[in-house]
Amino acid sequence: MQFINKVTDDFWWEVASKCSYATFYHTPIWKEIAERSFPSQYRNETFGAILPSGARVVFPLMSSRRIGPLRWLESTFAGCYGGFIADGPISSAEADQIYKQVCSYSTYSFLVLENPIGPPLPDAIKAQLSLVVNEESYTIPLDGDFDSILARFSRSRRTSYRSSFRKGVRIRLATSIDDYRAYYDTYRDAVDRWGKDESYGYQWGVFEQIYQLSQLFPEQIKLWLIIADERIVGGRLFFYWNQHVAFWTGTAHRDYLYQNVLPLADTEIIRDAVAHGFRYFDFNTSSHDDGLITYKKRFGAKAIPINVWRFENPILKPAQMLYWRLTARSSRAAPAPVASE
Repeated sequence: MQFINKVTDDFWWEVASKCSYATFYHTPIWKEIAERSFPSQYRNETFGAILPSGARVVFPLMSSRRIGPLRWLESTFAGCYGGFIADGPISSAEADQIYKQVCSYSTYSFLVLENPIGPPLPDAIKAQLSLVVNEESYTIPLDGDFDSILARFSRSRRTSYRSSFRKGVRIRLATSIDDYRAYYDTYRDAVDRWGKDESYGYQWGVFEQIYQLSQLFPEQIKLWLIIADERIVGGRLFFYWNQHVAFWTGTAHRDYLYQNVLPLADTEIIRDAVAHGFRYFDFNTSSHDDGLITYKKRFGAKAIPINVWRFENPILKPAQMLYWRLTARSSRAAPAPVASE
C-alpha cells in the first residue's frame, strides 16, 4: 500500500465522486468550510493511499491543535461523519492498515464519528479506541416515489404538513447573502429561545463562508428558506453528495412554529430529493434529545446506530497525566509567598 501524505484536490474529488458511501462531509468542500471559518484553528491533515489493487483511498482529517509533530485529529470537522472513502473494495486488513496510519506516534488524539452508510470500523482498530458516545442517525430510505414515502409518515405528520400548506407556507432556495442573513436571524432567535447565550452555536462568519461556497457549489449546498406571510421565517440547510442528502442545521422563528412550518419544509425537501434521484435523506444525529427523535420518527425515519470513538496515544497520554500530577504536587509543596506589609 502506497500512502500519500498530502492528497491533491483532484485526487480527492475523483475518489469522492466514485465512492458510493461518501457524504458531503467527506468532500473537499467541508474541509474548505472549516479552514475558511476557523483559519487559526483548523488545519487540513487529509491523506490518501493507493492499494495494490489500484483502488484509491482518501481519509478526511483536520487537526484542531498542533504542538511540534503532535496532532489532535478529527474526522471530520464539527463532529460530522468521518472515516475513509475509497473508489474500490477495501479488505479488513487494508482498512486496519489505513486506520493505523491515523493512530500513529505523532497523533496525540483522534476523534471519529462513524459514517451511517459506510463500512464499519475494523475490529482490530476498535480495540485501540475508547467509545465516547453511542449515537443514532435518523435516515429515510428514498426507495419509492414521493407518495409512497409520504404514506409512511405518521398521521399527525401528514396532517401538520397539509395544514401548513393550506395556510400558504412555502419554501424556496436562498439566492443571496441577504437571504442567508435573514435565515441567520431566525437561527439566533432559536438560540435565544433555547436559553443559550450569544456565544452558543455557529456565528455569522460560518454561514457567510457557506454562502460563498454555495455560489461555487450550488448543487451541493442548499439553504431552503421557509416563507410565510411573504417573509423569511426560517430555513433548513442541507448538503448533497452522490446518493446522500444530509441535514445540517435549521429552525424557524418562534412566532411561526405553531404553523407547523418545519414539517412542511422538510416534507417539501424530501419531495425534491426524491425527484432528483437521491437514495438517503439523513436527518443526522439528535444528541439523545427525545423531542428531536420523535420529530424525525414521524417522517418514518429509521435509526442507524453509529458511535463516536477516540484514540489517545498510549505513550504520550500517560506521560502527560504523570506530568500534571507531579506539577500539582510541586505546586502544593511550594511555600506560600510572603505578604508585603
